[in-house]
Amino acid sequence: MTMRRLINGTPDQVLEPADRGFMYGDGLFETMLWSNGVIPLWTHHMERLQDGCSRLGLTSPDETQIAQDREQLCQGEPSGVFRLQITAGVGGRGYARPPVPKVTRVAAFTPVPRYPLAYWRDGIAVHRCRMRLSRQPLLAGLKHCNRLEYILARGEWEHPDFVEGLLLDQQGHVAEGVQSNTFAVVGDRLLTPTLVDYGVAGVMRGYVLRLAESVGLRPQTGRFSLGTWLQADEVFMTNSLIGIWPVRRIGDSEIPLGPVSMKLRAALLAAGIGLESILERGVV
Repeated sequence: MTMRRLINGTPDQVLEPADRGFMYGDGLFETMLWSNGVIPLWTHHMERLQDGCSRLGLTSPDETQIAQDREQLCQGEPSGVFRLQITAGVGGRGYARPPVPKVTRVAAFTPVPRYPLAYWRDGIAVHRCRMRLSRQPLLAGLKHCNRLEYILARGEWEHPDFVEGLLLDQQGHVAEGVQSNTFAVVGDRLLTPTLVDYGVAGVMRGYVLRLAESVGLRPQTGRFSLGTWLQADEVFMTNSLIGIWPVRRIGDSEIPLGPVSMKLRAALLAAGIGLESILERGVV
């Protein structure tokens, strides 16, 4: 299966070169996992999209239109990735938008990535990124279309042992992964960095925070040192595709695997959420 795409609900269209999403990264996107005829975290994705559009001053597309795109692209497929991008469209001069931007809606469907199941069962090695995230509270939490910091961070490693990268902020606090959020288990606390100055407030991050008490943990957001992560009982990474990847190593530091990530993964599997359940069933 190759990528299938709709632009404003129409196939075989070409994106305008003057689209502000292409020219300036002026927009937002959502990456969603299609599994067994549904997108399990659909409501949370739509809530984040609407919040992001409001914060950026864009008109959020009608959810009915987005659902029609989803059905047109995804129906009949056992699994896949549904990506939705909303841009400020064409118009304005330079950085100045037109008074009322006419948004562009780009929907795409691609096969799921076929990661080894060992990433879930045995944990992953994570690169310690040298690049540090800049502070910008106005964009904090948003999955906006300008991803240059993350592209530069991802360019830091080529070694196949490293599956993800861990990003710090300018003060050396743990921030997030290059394509994920990060959690640490310390005693009965489930720690994750606060995202008021930078980062992406992942849909899976929110889901895991809501699950914390069900596995006997107290969720806590805040600013945490790298040392906290290196000395934690467990560390894991999350996003809406992978679900949860336990971390066995950060840079040269070994991290123990433990029961919390196993319990949380079991909860996701039981709910049919995340790529692990798709790969286990072989429905790709």
